Amino acid sequence: MDGDSIVWLIILLSIVICDGIAVYLYHKKRITLWGSGIIIALLIPVNVYSFVALGIDYFEKNNTDPDDTGEGIAFAGGFIAIVLALNAIIMFVIGVILNIYTFTKKKQWV
Repeated sequence: MDGDSIVWLIILLSIVICDGIAVYLYHKKRITLWGSGIIIALLIPVNVYSFVALGIDYFEKNNTDPDDTGEGIAFAGGFIAIVLALNAIIMFVIGVILNIYTFTKKKQWV
């Protein structure tokens, strides 16, 4: 498996799992979507650090090219962080819009 496909796999799995849990908890009325967006944003460093740490560990064990510096894993981690941060921002904005919509829908305007 190529490095790019691993990065995209990690991004897609992270988004599907985080957004799936957020929507499930929103439908069960346990947490709002904007709250889930904040939690996802706080968990981005944990996700990226674990990916980079595992990638560096794998690179150190399997590196056979002496000219390879191994800085691609850092770029991949940065890319993952940016994509997950944009996902968290979008979820936060959608949650705020839904809360404003439901507030104005429930409010009796006289």
